[in-house]
Amino acid sequence: MDLGVIEVITNISPDVRLVLEPYIGSIFMTYVELVYSDGDSIAIVRTIKPLDAEETKQTADAFYYFISCVRGAKNARSLYVLDVNDNSPIFESKSYSATVSEAMAVGSHVLSVKAIDVDVLMGNKRITYSILPPDEFEVSYDGHMNACDIKLAKPLNYTNAQQYNFIVEAKDKEGLSDTATVTITAEDYPYFDHSLYKASIEKNKIGHVSDVTPEAIKVKDDNRGINKPVVYSITTVVPNEYQNSFEIDQNNGVISVTMALDREETEQIAVFIQATQKDNASKTADAVVVLTIVDVTQ
Repeated sequence: MDLGVIEVITNISPDVRLVLEPYIGSIFMTYVELVYSDGDSIAIVRTIKPLDAEETKQTADAFYYFISCVRGAKNARSLYVLDVNDNSPIFESKSYSATVSEAMAVGSHVLSVKAIDVDVLMGNKRITYSILPPDEFEVSYDGHMNACDIKLAKPLNYTNAQQYNFIVEAKDKEGLSDTATVTITAEDYPYFDHSLYKASIEKNKIGHVSDVTPEAIKVKDDNRGINKPVVYSITTVVPNEYQNSFEIDQNNGVISVTMALDREETEQIAVFIQATQKDNASKTADAVVVLTIVDVTQ
């Protein structure tokens, strides 16, 4: 609020002396003054420094004061301070970073960033987010947390880029803004070309599972000629009672049936498999193989 007149009191009786008093707290007295001398017929209450809505938010956005007379009467006043959009959004951090797999699915959450606007009114503190290139990433506003989710918009390719640097901007409705830098590091992970494989096996047959579709099970790690060796394993089998009915060759990913399967008990079994990079156990790839038990071909 600019410096100025709050109220003008007129027709003051010559035998009355006015006094400005605080009603709740004393902070208000540092912002205003009463321009008046004994015997004056007019008195003015005016500000002596700018009022700030952020300063009054602890008192319901208002200052309260009395104009009292020496004869004993007190007239309570309320001054409500309207918030103006005078604060820029400020990011909680000036830089953010994350490390992701190059095989991350499009639409996946990468990281969250957040800016704070200390203006009082919700309309003044509402923030919109945007990012500059690269276009591999996009922003998604989380209104509940007043934060910004950065998501993957396009597939990453470790061969083309191992690190992505961009700017995220937070802006309020008046255009007041702040920026932060974001660094995303892409790591070369093993991956399956398909998340779902299918195969069939004759009931009561023991041995390798063949004719896997859409192609043979094989994990890849073919960027920049790295081709790190991996170890295949079975993580779980559904239904669970068939957990010990299968094994997988840890070197080539070939699944074998170790116990005869009865079509009368179940027609399909899901075998969840994982490939783990030998030199870094945190780098894994997962897929599921759905096996259909069929009758013996005559």
